[in-house]
Amino acid sequence: MAGADPGVVVETATSLRSWTEVIRDRFIALQIAQQDASPLSGSVRSRQIGHLQASVVTSTPQTFTRTQKLASAADRDLLAVGLVDRGSGYLAQDGRDCFVSGGDFAVYDTSRPFTWAMSGDWRLRVYTWPRESIAVSEAELQQLTASTVCTREGVGFFMAPMLDRLTQSGAGMSGEGAVRLACEVAELTVTAAGEVSGRWRAAERGGERLREIQAFIEAHLTESALTHDRIAQEFFISPRTLHRLFAQGGYTVAAWIKNRRLEACRRALGSSLARNLTINEIGSRFGFSTPAFFSREFTGRYGVSPRRYRLENGCARLD
Repeated sequence: MAGADPGVVVETATSLRSWTEVIRDRFIALQIAQQDASPLSGSVRSRQIGHLQASVVTSTPQTFTRTQKLASAADRDLLAVGLVDRGSGYLAQDGRDCFVSGGDFAVYDTSRPFTWAMSGDWRLRVYTWPRESIAVSEAELQQLTASTVCTREGVGFFMAPMLDRLTQSGAGMSGEGAVRLACEVAELTVTAAGEVSGRWRAAERGGERLREIQAFIEAHLTESALTHDRIAQEFFISPRTLHRLFAQGGYTVAAWIKNRRLEACRRALGSSLARNLTINEIGSRFGFSTPAFFSREFTGRYGVSPRRYRLENGCARLD
């Protein structure tokens, strides 16, 4: 049902069956088990900010489990942040586990099994993005999950007030602003989890060649001849070596180029500098062969069509 704020949806449940359905419909399918015999009551209060969903979940002590069977059968995967600001939570995924409470948070990936055990009179803030909208490989994400990010120091300190405000009113924000904000918060989330896991410190010790190649790709996104053979020749390496460099991060060369081209299109659609270009011209400039293909790929990544994104931005022409 709709809340008092027209941008908010509030859903409630008073039985395990109805609560399981609420969680499935709002997030993903989970097995839910109560930890005691107390009457169950639960609520989910959500708002959408671009392709980011920000929710506040409250209920009685219980355990949420994403089994391998549920993960394998999923029709959508999410990158998620769980911030516990009342009660306590225990998250396990990818061979690690962490205790979360007092406003701290942890990252998890719904494409793989995980368990959240919530205790006490708990309130969990959940922030989710479509997995395909995050430019981080599965291998990298597996190093970031189930590690407590403290919100009293480091990157978490700066994120805490922003995460809090995301569950509050977003009135007056344009469509472009919402998508940009969703992208920036996702990047900060990955950065914060990477700091805790030591992922970035390890990256600093290697991977210079891969970063050089990625910078080259970024500078040549409009070139139709930007192929793996062209890139391999530029860096005097074999195509096999090039593929191996990207495979270490869980990407193919083609997937990386497509993701960066989509991001370049998003920036162009929201820029007054491209106001004289049609949507189709922007897609074509960055290598998308047909308008239908561009629209499908853009919508799949950002949750909004190129036309709607530009229309809500309100500063540039439509086709």
